[in-house]
Amino acid sequence: MTRKHKSSAAKTPSEDQPLRAGIYSRVSTIEQTEGHSIEAQLRITREFAERKGWVVVREYTDPGFSGTNDERPGFKQMIDDAFTGDIQIIVFHKLDRFSRSISDILKYFNKLESHGILMASATEPFDFTTAHGKAHFHMLAVFAQWYIDNLSAETKKGKKQRALKGFYNGRPPFGYVRSDTGIAQIVPEEADVVRKAYGAYATGNYTDRQVADLINGLGFPTRRGRNWSKDSVRDFLQNEFYLGKVKYKGDILPGRHDAIISQELYDSCQQVRASHRRAPRSHTTRFKTYVLGKILHCASCGETLRCQSSREYRYYRDMTNTRGLECKDTGLSIKADIVEEEMGNIMRNLRLPEDWQDEIREIVMSEDERQQMLDRRRYLKGKLRRLGIAFTDGLVREPDYIRERDALKADLATLVIPESVDVIDAGLYLETLRDVWD
Repeated sequence: MTRKHKSSAAKTPSEDQPLRAGIYSRVSTIEQTEGHSIEAQLRITREFAERKGWVVVREYTDPGFSGTNDERPGFKQMIDDAFTGDIQIIVFHKLDRFSRSISDILKYFNKLESHGILMASATEPFDFTTAHGKAHFHMLAVFAQWYIDNLSAETKKGKKQRALKGFYNGRPPFGYVRSDTGIAQIVPEEADVVRKAYGAYATGNYTDRQVADLINGLGFPTRRGRNWSKDSVRDFLQNEFYLGKVKYKGDILPGRHDAIISQELYDSCQQVRASHRRAPRSHTTRFKTYVLGKILHCASCGETLRCQSSREYRYYRDMTNTRGLECKDTGLSIKADIVEEEMGNIMRNLRLPEDWQDEIREIVMSEDERQQMLDRRRYLKGKLRRLGIAFTDGLVREPDYIRERDALKADLATLVIPESVDVIDAGLYLETLRDVWD
């Protein structure tokens, strides 16, 4: 929960202005039953901030939340506000109200320090606004970096040990499911699909695309819930995991899980793939130029059109079906000569008004608008970073992570900050392109 206080303090820090403070309080469900009070924490913290001369602009509370992780709505909003500059110092009743996890404390101390955000405890000697406190803060930041680096090294070491013991790092592939023992277990109906797919490809009569159609026709999506594509099938048909083995850093090691296919069937598929690579082309490839390559997009799904050619013609074609995506116009194409001629007509007739450069300078956003957009980008990047951490820690399911990640990236893609000089250069380029199109 977040409470806002009225304040006339400006966003930009100044030595003549008091610090904008956000105060935080938290009690767990058990602590609530033991009589611990959010209001008591807020009262003590407000009085402490007042004595320091800080202006409390926000209050954040998390009633009924444990401090052992950072998945707390009030806490997350406070961190977001700190990164966007709404608050300059975070004040809490005691350090264990901020977090009961040493890894989270060190992680956030390091991040907040890098953004110039201060912290203070109302009842403990943690005041990072003083010279002594700031020195202490930097020591904690150094220790935090050591902790993170050491944790990364230990994680890599742990993954290697798991692989050496025959365990799989990560989510088991299609055909298996993770068990409580850590050993991947076979999913019988999916295992049948694996054998059918490998068996079909081993005949030499199926391409990756046709194997993808076979699996999709059986009604089994990929682990990400998408249709199979030739790319996902290519990796699938070269996965040693189906032999009862695990892979780590290029090494193939014996696994503890049961195999779905035999070594003989696997080797047959690899021989077929090798023969496909050696197969001679039916005709000599001629170099073809695609003026609008990587520029044209499908009007229905927005995906980039792929450049293709026959003996006589060049095409731009929608190929979403090969990427495991859906589009009502998938497979449709247009001759390159037609669309390039239309684009040529547009470019040849392009005329910019005489005063277009002055108009551009007036249109480009003001400094306030630029700052708002920068703040918004910083906020979204922070959310994206925290989402990745939550997914890595297993706190967010993969489908939810992918959906929210893509939404955040789409928002970021719309926040492009134009520079007048860049826009003018683009206009000059258009005029030049018009003159040299033919």
